[in-house]
Amino acid sequence: MIASPSAPPACRAPYVFAQMRVAVGGNTWHGVVETSANGLVAISGLHGTGRLDTDVARGRYAEQFNVAAMGPSAEVYDGTTTWAQDISGGVHPYDTPFARERAITSAFLDRREYFDPLARATITCLGTRVEDGRSVVVIRVRPVGGISADLAIDTRTHLLASVSEQLPLPMDDGVTRYADYRTVGGRVLPFSISVGTQSSPGDGFAFSVTRYVVRPRARNSDFAKPTAPNDMRMIGGATSTRVPMRLEGRQLVVWASVDGHTPMPFILDTGGHAILTTLAAKALGLHAQGAGESGGSGSGTISTQYTFVRSLRIGKAELLDQHVLVIPYPYSFYERGKKTPLAGILGLEWFERFAVRLDYGERTVTFTPLALYHHRGIGSSLRLMFEYQEDMPVVDAAADGHPGLFGTDTGNAGILILFGDFLKQTGLLERYSGGQKTVSQGTGGSNAGRAQILARFRLDGHVLRRVAANFTQMTYGSFASRTEAGNMGFSILSRFIPTFDYANGTLHLDPERRVTPFGVNRSGLGFVKNTPGAFIILLVRAGSAGAAAGIVPGDQIVAINGKDASNYSWADLISLVDARAGTRLVLRIQHARTVRNVTLVLR
Repeated sequence: MIASPSAPPACRAPYVFAQMRVAVGGNTWHGVVETSANGLVAISGLHGTGRLDTDVARGRYAEQFNVAAMGPSAEVYDGTTTWAQDISGGVHPYDTPFARERAITSAFLDRREYFDPLARATITCLGTRVEDGRSVVVIRVRPVGGISADLAIDTRTHLLASVSEQLPLPMDDGVTRYADYRTVGGRVLPFSISVGTQSSPGDGFAFSVTRYVVRPRARNSDFAKPTAPNDMRMIGGATSTRVPMRLEGRQLVVWASVDGHTPMPFILDTGGHAILTTLAAKALGLHAQGAGESGGSGSGTISTQYTFVRSLRIGKAELLDQHVLVIPYPYSFYERGKKTPLAGILGLEWFERFAVRLDYGERTVTFTPLALYHHRGIGSSLRLMFEYQEDMPVVDAAADGHPGLFGTDTGNAGILILFGDFLKQTGLLERYSGGQKTVSQGTGGSNAGRAQILARFRLDGHVLRRVAANFTQMTYGSFASRTEAGNMGFSILSRFIPTFDYANGTLHLDPERRVTPFGVNRSGLGFVKNTPGAFIILLVRAGSAGAAAGIVPGDQIVAINGKDASNYSWADLISLVDARAGTRLVLRIQHARTVRNVTLVLR
């Protein structure tokens, strides 16, 4: 153990921890192996019951909640693997290098190993500060093989006030706060425990303990991998189902029926959950509850509520009794011109129960129950992993020879994205200077970057050369991750026939017989459709067809080739500007009160 040698007594870690050990009950903890806290939980404005189990001998833990409108959820560390059970009931591991390092630190803290003067950890006193109106001394611990955690200890009571951990997303460091300490059998325990982030303290849970149980032996069943419910079935005894998909603006769309209603279009997204737009939920007569927040690739967050559906069906595959998010997505998310609006997103809950095969060339998706799936392809296979508190699978890949974890994102309808921290650490940001500005939309708002041509991208044994990439410098949202290198979607996945097999933690990449061209935006325009009657120009690349036509940011396209813009979706316009060079588009442009016609000649 390393402490600050010249620190005053109040800031010497051994001294502080010795006081803390006495304050929590000292020798009364001898013989205690497990504590179980039963109580009431508040999550996203909803209320339910829960239990927090801690194995103080081995460092295992389990958080299990049941909130009526959200269903059961859990996070369990079984001593080897951290398991997450989401509101759909599905279960997957957190098994990236960071997730394993965090598990080591969690076990160290749960064992209270910081009380041991010979603990295998770097321990540093950071001084005192005021937290929630009280003076605390902050001690940073970093176990061998783990991540850092800052323990804030009340200088008056000598009890733990909070623990802060640096998580993958900046500004989202996790904070667990402890309060309302009471004595139970001579041991002093917190009856108020809340978990959130520094930027959003309420975006987590608040737990009020009603009863503690202290055990001399641990019950292994309390720390077992959560059991997924038997909530899926195949109609008519089918062993798999193959359904059509559409690529709209390169976005993968499938049709699903909710509670037996006419099928509606959804984005199939490995990085998403079962989500209904507020518009779709209203059309289906569903009532939403709660007041949570959700983030995504954008720089902000968006409010969330929850509802319940009896059936979600794609082809002959059906999920039963599902808790679904309801999100007030803007018009730009769900619009499809004159066609039926997007109803939402389907994601994790399907991939946790089915092997999902995407054939971009044939425009089909095949769902096979994981228990029945055996891969028979001739391609390569990669290990799928999950980052802590993230639901999108990641794989090992390399950009210009620099290895990293890349999100495998069927919801990404664009090009390869490289993240800021990875770009800086590898020198790629300096090597690839300049580049055209890019702007795209994601959950939580817009995200910006610079378009580049990456020399090579290696995915398992496949080396792809001259790959279009977006070098992003986001500081908020999932694209600002400190532990992932980037995100690959349509432009990479469509070169293969990918099959996602979560049961075996594997992504199979079989050769695609009919490769789907990615297309090139030959207009030089970046645009969004926020209202039915107009496309708003966000950017115009220098020297592009759009610049030659005199189009500027802030212009609105209100008609295309003589038809009102309400006849076209964002995806429709993407297809139009992807046409061959020389194609002419007659655009009616409005700027303030001025209206003009321009001819855009694609380059």
